[in-house]
Amino acid sequence: MSYESWVERQVREAVERGAFEGLSAAGKPLDPALLTQTAGEWAVEWARREGADMTAALPPALALRRERQELVDAVPGKPTEEAVRAAVEHFNERLDAAYRRPQEVPPVALAFVDVDRQVARWREARPQGPPQPEQTVLGAGAERPASRRPWWARARRRRPPG
Repeated sequence: MSYESWVERQVREAVERGAFEGLSAAGKPLDPALLTQTAGEWAVEWARREGADMTAALPPALALRRERQELVDAVPGKPTEEAVRAAVEHFNERLDAAYRRPQEVPPVALAFVDVDRQVARWREARPQGPPQPEQTVLGAGAERPASRRPWWARARRRRPPG
């Protein structure tokens, strides 16, 4: 290449074609706030302006915290008890896997979601209707099947506080 670099040539040719004419900010000074903005601030501003979801940009622990809250809020809207159990168990498995990975930032303390408590919330949100298949099979006085929570969650619950 000669003295004119490839980029400068591309810009010159675009100006000659008229590619920069009729732009909305033509002839206006740049906004001073934009000149002091970092790349991260610009990305967040752009995402807000465009309505983009910034969950993917969060550190994994914070993304899990947000997802945990969304899961707990969505429990009453789940169609079946099995769907509630599956969603909570899937989240707990992913949280367990996140705790097993080395942490890149200071760890965020996040509790596992209690499957039985969320199922009880789901049942409370449901109108009283025909008995669930589990209730029909077990009968009124029968014990519930063993919880599908991990052993460490069950052991932690049995320990007296303090």
